[in-house]
Formats: sequence, structure tokens, C-alpha cells
Amino acid sequence: MKNILVICGPTASGKTSLALSVAKELTERHSGLGPAAGTRRGKSTIPSLRGQPACRRSKISCISRSGLTPSGSVNILSADSRQIYQGLDIVTGKDIPADLPPNISFFGLDLVEPNQAYNLADFVSYSQKIIQSSIKENVPLIIVGGTGLYLKAITSDLLNVHVPPNIDLRRDLERLDLKTLQSRLLELNPNKLASLNNSDLHNPRRLIRAIEISSSLRDSTSIDTPLEGTNQSNPSSLDRHASLTMTDISFLWIGLHQDKEIQKAKIRQRVLDRLDYGAIEEVENLMIKYPNHRPPIFTSLGVQETSKFLHQEITRETLIHLWTASEIAYARRQMVWFKKQPGIVWYDKSTIDSHLIAKLTEIYK
Repeated sequence: MKNILVICGPTASGKTSLALSVAKELTERHSGLGPAAGTRRGKSTIPSLRGQPACRRSKISCISRSGLTPSGSVNILSADSRQIYQGLDIVTGKDIPADLPPNISFFGLDLVEPNQAYNLADFVSYSQKIIQSSIKENVPLIIVGGTGLYLKAITSDLLNVHVPPNIDLRRDLERLDLKTLQSRLLELNPNKLASLNNSDLHNPRRLIRAIEISSSLRDSTSIDTPLEGTNQSNPSSLDRHASLTMTDISFLWIGLHQDKEIQKAKIRQRVLDRLDYGAIEEVENLMIKYPNHRPPIFTSLGVQETSKFLHQEITRETLIHLWTASEIAYARRQMVWFKKQPGIVWYDKSTIDSHLIAKLTEIYK
């Protein structure tokens, strides 16, 4: 059984810092050096990431090295739906420290240009490669992020996200009313219908996708049977389906949370720091490059508020207030989602110390 640590939680909860601390502990144990120099048992070893993101200085090279790390190293896979895009390093919080040890590598950042299409299935395919390669090379992997859907997809049954769109079926289903869609799904997959929450149950788009997936799976006799739209002469896409679901992996989830007032203060400070480090210039440059403002990255928190500031619609103080409020609201939504997921062991950030970090490294033995 291969164990992989998954660190989740809302924004500004210290996820990346904890992942780095665990990674450093693992590399030091492998080298026989023991705890990091300057650290003491019982004291927190979480590094501060309130510096300018290292990736701003050297872009992709500092966060996505060619190939995976060699023996004695650690891989960290980021699961963030906005950090996959190149650009806005500061705004989206790619907080990779400038002194990142060479034997710790980050993956999942700067994967595509801001105007490139990239969906959940793309991220799952990418993540599978990182997970499988890390296991094959016996390199510990830590998954960290706040995009719950990304985390859930890469740690659960991944088959469904690879079912390709069936345009003809969708066209037919779009003509049906809500009650008929529900009845169709009930006939195809009653368990799926029962698992839907009230919002999804009354969302035609979600129902159509569920019917699309259920129809495809019903037509497949096994996981090795090509799904509609795949090329049998090139089974690599099928291998990507089966590889992770058939690999003996145990994903161990931990979540970080903190006092709400402390969280609000830290979020506000992060906004101030990002403005000081050049967030406004980042957004301005992106607006010049993409004047139509249509790329997905423009939906990132802070972009709309900064755009209004650049158009002289709001003051800097209002920008700070609105951006902070957006981040706090997002953190609240993240916690609501994560709290609904079973199997997450929660820790208050204030209780994280070297003893817990050492304990977390034990899962890789």
C-alpha cells in the first residue's frame, strides 16, 4: 500500500507551508541529517511564505523542473484551479519560497497559458502522471490545495471525468424538462440520482452530465473497454483511466483551519502583501495582453477588483476592502465544502508543531 498525504483547507490556512515542512523533514531523514538546522522539537517548523513568490523571478523553471525528482527527494503537487495558469503569480498566491531546496519539486503550477482551455479531466490526466511516476520512482508525494473538486477527482474514482462529451445525446437531452431528466437518470443510475444534492437535482446541466456518464458506463463492459471517442489503436488514454484506479494507493487527508478572526486578519495581510509585491502591475499587464478579458484567469479573486481600480472606478482602500471580502467569502465556501467530505482529519493551525510534522512523515515508511 502506497500512502500519499493530502493537505487541504481554506485560503491562508498554511497548507503550502505545512507541505514544505513535511517535505523538508522527509528529505532530511533520508539524508540522515535529522531535523532541519535551526529547528527544535516542540516548536513550529512551518516556514513563513510572506515573501515575494520565487516564481515571479524565474517563472516556470523554479516550480516545474523537467522530469521528476530523484531518489531522496520529495514531490509536491498543487491542486489549485487558478495557479495552473501562467501569469498572475502574485495575485493567485504561488507562494514558492526563493530558498526552495533543490530536492523538493513543485508540480501543478503554470501548466497552460491564460487563454488556453483546461478542464478537470486535463488536470486529472496530468496528476495521474505525477502520482504514478512518483510511486514508480519511490519518491514521496504530497498533494496540497484548496480546490476541493480537483482534490476529490484525483483521489477518488477518476473514470467519470474522462467520459467525453456526447454532443448528440446532449442535444436530445436539452429538449427535456427537469422532471423527465430526473426520470431518465433514475432509470439509468438510481444510485447516482440518490447521491445528488438538492441543487444538482434541480440543475439541468448537472443532470445531463450525469445521464451522459451513466449512459457511457452502461455501454462499457469493463474498465478496459474503450469509451466512446477513444482510439483503440492508441490505448494510452485507456491506460490513464485504469492506472490510478487500479493502483493500490491510500490517500490520507488532513485539513487545516484556524480562528475566524485570525483568518480574516491573515487574509487582509495577504492582500496587502500582494499589492505591495506588484499585484496591480500583474493585472495591468494581463489586461494589455488580453484586452477582451475573456480568459478564465480573469475570474481569479482580486482581478475584477484590481481592474476596477485600474479603470479609476474605485480607490485603493476600496480595492483592499473588496478583495479581502472576496477572499473571506471564498474561504467560507471552501470550509463548507470540505466539512462535507468524510475522512478528513482536522487540525487547528495553531497546534501544528514539529512533533505533528514528524508524525506525518511516518505515513511514507
